[in-house]
Amino acid sequence: MQRYSLLMAYVTLTLAIFSFSFFTHVQSERTWKNVGNYTVAEKRTIEKFRNIMGPELHTGFMRTDQYLIRWIRDQKFNLPAAKSKLLRSLKWRKENRIDRVLQEDFSKILPLCPFDLSSRDNLGRPVLTINAGSCPVRKILLAGDLDTLRRAVYHSAEKMVSILNSAQQDEGANITDGISIGNAFGFNIKEHGCIRCFPIIAEVLILYEEHYPEYLYRAFVINMPRIAETVLTFVLPFLSEKTKSILRIYGYNKAEWSLELLKLIPADQLDAQFGGTKKLSNRNITSTRITLKPKSFSSTQA
Repeated sequence: MQRYSLLMAYVTLTLAIFSFSFFTHVQSERTWKNVGNYTVAEKRTIEKFRNIMGPELHTGFMRTDQYLIRWIRDQKFNLPAAKSKLLRSLKWRKENRIDRVLQEDFSKILPLCPFDLSSRDNLGRPVLTINAGSCPVRKILLAGDLDTLRRAVYHSAEKMVSILNSAQQDEGANITDGISIGNAFGFNIKEHGCIRCFPIIAEVLILYEEHYPEYLYRAFVINMPRIAETVLTFVLPFLSEKTKSILRIYGYNKAEWSLELLKLIPADQLDAQFGGTKKLSNRNITSTRITLKPKSFSSTQA
């Protein structure tokens, strides 16, 4: 009986030591895997990167973890590469007075090239919709307002950033990216493909790649005519594989692209021209399908 009691005491003590060790190990693993929204390793890398950038980060937001981690992840934790890219972007921001763009008036351009950021997807992410095809780029160019159009594009990007910042800081939401949808209906070579028009269109496509990394979850283009393949052929080589992976390009087959959009976004959050019920649209469309492959652009008739 005494031996049995001693044996039970030994087993109990062993189990207690094992349980304590296991619990401590699990807690340690949890601490390692998640500190806020970042791993301990990421937190250390962020702090190191913040010190490397130093006074170059001239606003409070630029010194935050959520801003710096975008550049680190974009460059796959290569800090010299992340520094180089961020410095280029900071120079671009200074040269183009980006910090002032949200205060500027675009009432002259927006009726011609409307964009909207009032919608949210199923997870609360902001949805940017742009009527790109109806934007008379050549007309705006001839009127001497091309720089205003360019700054209106910057404005839409900065507005997206502002919404995400507010969601994270003011509302405490874990929302880090958004969705963009460009309607290319109306695109034509004369209005959008002229020699002086093309750079602004290319700049729009490359904008998020260069200056807003990790800010887009998906980038849709709908109603893309086959003639626009020429523009994409020139631009695609300048985009990373990661950026290409978020692109979803469709032709005039509304049944196809609206199905994909509505998987992510409630119908009452989308204008009718984007497949939703937000308001009426009377556009007539035909059936064409264009698909984007990782390394080449191809189109097929639906």
